[in-house]
Amino acid sequence: MSNKRNSSFELLRIVSMYLIVLHHFVVHGNTDIGGVYPLKKFTMLCMTIGGKVGVDVFVMIGAYFLVGKSFKFKRVVKLILMIIFYTWAIYIILKLLNYNLQYQWYEIWLPVPGTYWFAGSYIVLLFMAPVLNLVIENITQEQYRNILCFLTLIFVLIPTFIIPNIVDLGLSHSELGNSTVSIFIYLYLLMGYIRKYPSKFTNSIITNLLFLMLGLIVSGAFLGLGSIYWNDNQQIPVYVMNSLSSNSFFVVWISLGLILVFKNIPPFTSRIINVVAGGTFAVYLIHDNQFIRGILWGKVNNSQYQSSSNFLIHGLEISLLTLIICIVIELVRQIFFNRAFGIIEKKLGDLLDRKLGSKKDY
Repeated sequence: MSNKRNSSFELLRIVSMYLIVLHHFVVHGNTDIGGVYPLKKFTMLCMTIGGKVGVDVFVMIGAYFLVGKSFKFKRVVKLILMIIFYTWAIYIILKLLNYNLQYQWYEIWLPVPGTYWFAGSYIVLLFMAPVLNLVIENITQEQYRNILCFLTLIFVLIPTFIIPNIVDLGLSHSELGNSTVSIFIYLYLLMGYIRKYPSKFTNSIITNLLFLMLGLIVSGAFLGLGSIYWNDNQQIPVYVMNSLSSNSFFVVWISLGLILVFKNIPPFTSRIINVVAGGTFAVYLIHDNQFIRGILWGKVNNSQYQSSSNFLIHGLEISLLTLIICIVIELVRQIFFNRAFGIIEKKLGDLLDRKLGSKKDY
């Protein structure tokens, strides 16, 4: 198998992380929403839902390449080593700089799932991937389609339009954050169907572009109505709140559209894009670290930008700067620590595979 990575998906990985940072600009920054005009509220809602699209796309890209592959501990070890490195490095640096840090002991010694809900959910998905692959391989297309329809009803349609969070499975907000493992499993199965049963719809970039554009228009209209009726006491309408989660019908629609469009871009390889994309997970670990989060967004005063255009431009600039700085930090880490980390990943991963895992590589 070629080691070259398709840069179209890697570019989408970068875009998805940028959307996540932009989302955090809105939800973690000092944003005053009282008395804000509907257009600015609409802008804020679009930036917010964009972050959830970023989360789903990030998971779907990983799932797309994991479907049909056997489990290897090396992948999990690599993620955990990165999480531990940044958790401890940030803690030590801020302590040396005399920051007053408030934390529970397990947030430092057990950062997953204590502080990184996405990482915790994704690692659980990695462990479940072999079981999901086994299911995918042993059911008929009709059975698969029926399962997806049922899961779409339970995980997506009902929570969006009727009852939010109807399905929890005990692995949601309290333990692993804002997006449940169950939704990640749904997205994995969705990608599995696309990989196993390609069709004219999934293979046509023109059709996919129309599908994506329609999703953006419908979602924009929905959020536009929500921003108009959003009252001034800082209460977002319930039906709008339901649309701002990772399992929202609108989020899944846009995310699927993006995946299909980028999947059908003619394959190309860009070393720069691949290198930058390789640092995107570190962007999450750095900028959404529990200590960095307060320092970074505590200095971002969003309330000074009254117009929607100034708010959006400021958000785009701050988020891009954050993305670039975090990627540079990760590239520096790779220069100094990649060799040592690679040795640990291989030795520990191979050991765990021999004792507990399979021999097949991916």
